[in-house]
Amino acid sequence: MKPLFVAASLALGLCACTESPPVVQILQSKQPNAECVIATDGIGIARGGLNLAYARSYRLGLVVNSVYANTPIEVSGVPLDPAPPSGGQATLIVDTLKLSYEVSSGASIPSQDVPFSAGLNGASEGNLMLINLFTAESSSALRDAVPSNGEPVQVKVTLQFTGKAASGGAAFESNEFVYAIDVENTPLPIPACGAAEEPEVDAPCGAIGQDGAYPSCLPT
Repeated sequence: MKPLFVAASLALGLCACTESPPVVQILQSKQPNAECVIATDGIGIARGGLNLAYARSYRLGLVVNSVYANTPIEVSGVPLDPAPPSGGQATLIVDTLKLSYEVSSGASIPSQDVPFSAGLNGASEGNLMLINLFTAESSSALRDAVPSNGEPVQVKVTLQFTGKAASGGAAFESNEFVYAIDVENTPLPIPACGAAEEPEVDAPCGAIGQDGAYPSCLPT
């Protein structure tokens, strides 16, 4: 017999009569370290930089909360669906990352719906997610918008998570989160590495050209 429970539909924003906050909330952006790890106490970043002469993507860490919780039916004070440490009826499944772009030069970059896979425990805080702000298609359009040695542009990326509740399948949308990136396409005078010399670089996820991170030398 499946356990009975009462899910708070209003918490999923299913009532059209009032405006309710989203159950999934993107709160902050963080810079991943060179190993692509987002530390809880890591660097918060409000604006990024990207040099297309060296990079094709931009990786960003997000701090995400879930405020959704189910209310189990109790029998004699005992819940029929006790809340486990993780998972359970209040789990939310993120299945899509929606990306749209606004370029200061007026260039057009197509919006993207990117398949995504993540689970958020009910009423959980400080979930860390790593995303890439550019797909192959949007990266190609961005390179067309910023040719080599052309004028830098600012790109505002609006991102949003969508998905469904694990129990009942009710759909949800997170808040929209806007992140600005200053984009250029400028080759720099980085010297070639000498014999047996290894380049030294401390870049987010090892991606040179992101947020002003460049190697000490370039392999030949």
